[in-house]
Amino acid sequence: MTKRLEVHQHIKEHRDQHLARIREFMAQPSVSVDDMGMRECAELQLKYYQELGCKEAEIVETPGFPGVWAYYDAGAAKTLAVYTYFDTNAVGDGWTNDPYDVVLAERAPFKEVLYGRGAGNKGTSVAFLNALSSIIAVEGTLPVNLMFVTEGEEFVGSLNIPMMIDKYRHHLSKADAGISPGRCQSANGDVTFHLGNKGNLHIELECSGDMWGKGPHGGPAHSSAACVVDHPVWRLVQALATMYDPEENRILVEGFYDGLLGPTEEDLELIDELVERGLVPGGSGAAGIPRYIDGISGRDLLIRYCFQPTMNINGLRAGYTGPGTILWTLPNTARCTIDHRLPPNLQPPEIAEKIRTHLDKHGYSDISMKILMDVTANKLGVNDDIAQAGLRVIRDWVDNPAVWPRQGASGPTGVFSKMLGIKVLGGTGMGFGSGHTGGDEFMVTEGDGKVGGLVELEQSLVDLMYSYAAYPNEYK
Repeated sequence: MTKRLEVHQHIKEHRDQHLARIREFMAQPSVSVDDMGMRECAELQLKYYQELGCKEAEIVETPGFPGVWAYYDAGAAKTLAVYTYFDTNAVGDGWTNDPYDVVLAERAPFKEVLYGRGAGNKGTSVAFLNALSSIIAVEGTLPVNLMFVTEGEEFVGSLNIPMMIDKYRHHLSKADAGISPGRCQSANGDVTFHLGNKGNLHIELECSGDMWGKGPHGGPAHSSAACVVDHPVWRLVQALATMYDPEENRILVEGFYDGLLGPTEEDLELIDELVERGLVPGGSGAAGIPRYIDGISGRDLLIRYCFQPTMNINGLRAGYTGPGTILWTLPNTARCTIDHRLPPNLQPPEIAEKIRTHLDKHGYSDISMKILMDVTANKLGVNDDIAQAGLRVIRDWVDNPAVWPRQGASGPTGVFSKMLGIKVLGGTGMGFGSGHTGGDEFMVTEGDGKVGGLVELEQSLVDLMYSYAAYPNEYK
């Protein structure tokens, strides 16, 4: 018999202390794209693991930013690998308050939210540690063993996650499953449960006069020379045009689709349930998307979203891009970043090789390609133990969660699956937050009766620990 409800009560009684800890962590900058506060934040993360009672806890040096490893050995029958990250997006504009003042305020319809950079990932990861601390305070230990792999490079590609996993493989090979603690509610309280996610190959292509042997060398030329000087930007645009057909909405790289798997009967049953509920990618409303590719809808739309790869240009940079006509340039260099969301069986290294071969074959061997991110897909079956343990917790908190066969987005959880052979569960926490790519990022700390606040978030994360430890037996 567990003391789960006593742990819930402990969380209620220690809400202020738990909130203060989250605010402390968020007040410490950790912007990986700007190399801002990364080591200081890693040291603070290490302190939290030590305070939890992890007998092993240390900073992990990588070729990039430091990560943190920790191991809580409860002597339990089951072990979970836990993936989190502490870096955040750049601050940017659009903030009502300083993003590191970590301000509490009302935000209708929510009674209270916490504003600050990192409210999403840093807020949730500390809420998880708060939940674990409450279990230990009441029970004396945890119901499962936990191995924490925490990186500081999620926003810059997670390139050193494989190195971190390999370093602690002697422990991690004993993990039965993995989790990436997160929230699963929308702003209106709806709950989404994803059975894994796509992989991601993120690349940067660069064409320069220096590498091409034509066009300006060493810097831009005046635009008046465009009638007599070769143009690196047009060359890059022409190379891109060989890779994708916007009329057919199909990737043209030879062999790109080889090995692509379609949906299973189990997947189609889930798709049909989503269609019946009128759900579409991005939520039931999908604001800002008046029409989907080829006018598709319903079942065809969801199958395409969940099971087709993408080739998305997310940035083009060349020459002067400011307002007006201050500069007239024929640029020396053009760059393009492209992310590819890849379903299982499409492996990022193989896709990168096919893109390189395609460019060379079409006469663009001078265009360089840099890999910015390389993570494989993570696939869960709805009947996997960790999926069932998470799903029954969600169903105990809300009615009728939407179960998606796959999330279109990506993350490093697939690296754990590939290297350790384990299934990794994503967000199951009752709560909501938004804004990690812009200003006024926030997490809900006191909800509206539909969306959970901090207490509900931590209590639902507690339930996940008890549920997985007991599965297939009852946990309540």
